[in-house]
This record gives sequence, C-alpha cells and structure tokens, in this order.
Amino acid sequence: MAMRTLLLVSILLTAGPCPAGSWGSVSSGLDMSILDWEHGSQVSWGFRSTFGLRLVDHLYLNATATIPAPTLVIIGNQLCWGGGVSYIPLYPDEGFALKTSLGVSRCCMWPEHVIVILADGETAEPPPVHSFDWADGLRLEGLVSLGYKWEDLALWLDLGVDRRDMEVERTVLGESTRGDFDFTGAHVGLSIEVFL
Repeated sequence: MAMRTLLLVSILLTAGPCPAGSWGSVSSGLDMSILDWEHGSQVSWGFRSTFGLRLVDHLYLNATATIPAPTLVIIGNQLCWGGGVSYIPLYPDEGFALKTSLGVSRCCMWPEHVIVILADGETAEPPPVHSFDWADGLRLEGLVSLGYKWEDLALWLDLGVDRRDMEVERTVLGESTRGDFDFTGAHVGLSIEVFL
C-alpha cells in the first residue's frame, strides 16, 4: 500500500509542471521582407517552416528554416535557419488571436528571385545588373501575427521588423568587393500553424 501511494505521489509531482493541452506546433508559410540598405532596396523571400515546443502557458520555443522552393527552378532568394520564441497573449484557445515572436537566424540571400537550373544555352543578352551578388549574415526579427485560431489550427498574417547585419559581395566597376552592410525593413508573411 505504501509503495502504491509513493508511486502515485511521484507520478502527480512529475505531471504537475507539464502543460495541459498541446505540447508543440508546426507551421509553414511565406517569409518575405522588404529591406532598405545603402545601395537601394531588396525584396528577400522564401518559404518558412517552424517547429515549436511549448514551454509554459502559451509560450513556445521555435526552430525555423526558410528555403526557396526546392525544384529545378529555384523560386525565392533567401536561405535562413535559426530559432526564437513566440507567445499568444490574446485569445489563445479559439477565435481571433494575436501572437508575438522574436527570432534570430543565420541568413544567406541573393538578388535573383527565380533561377533556372537547366538553361537552353548561351544568350546574346547582357547579364542583369544587381546592387550586390550575395550576402551572408545575422538576421534579427520581431513579429506581431494577427489571425484566427481554432483548437488545433491557426491562420496568421505576420507583420514586423527585419534587421540584418550582412557581409555583402558586390561587383563595382568590374571588380568584386566585400563589405559589411545593414539591411532594415518590414516583414510580411502568411502562415498556417498546426498545434500538436
């Protein structure tokens, strides 16, 4: 009898801190930022996937990755991987809801939005001129997501600020140069989230 009581108390003490309801979430959607920098503007976008673990209440620890569409034609122009935290402070159970999130990631980006892998051959047209060839660095973002949440599903409109400290390679007067530049701008995205 004492052993059963001790086992029951141990189970209750172990289960006490565990959050009720969902233990995690998976989301997918569009990740797009309109960035300004010293040499103009840049629209960087891709398709974001996020896996989140519920810490407590409606606070999640997330791992994120943004990639172009993985096809023979590369659709999108950024590759990012990192993490962050998100919290649903308003109407977390069902109805119109609000989610806030902060994230940091390593990010690579390039100017072309669509790259055809299998080309028909050489063309007589001159190559397009871009303000940079590629950029690699750290991305910080803060988002506010507005949407509608059901018990196990949510649709979000993501709005926020995107700040990037990037090492940029540029071609200036036919010569390749590198330098550090800051990109700052607005983030806009759409996502669907499933709670597990």
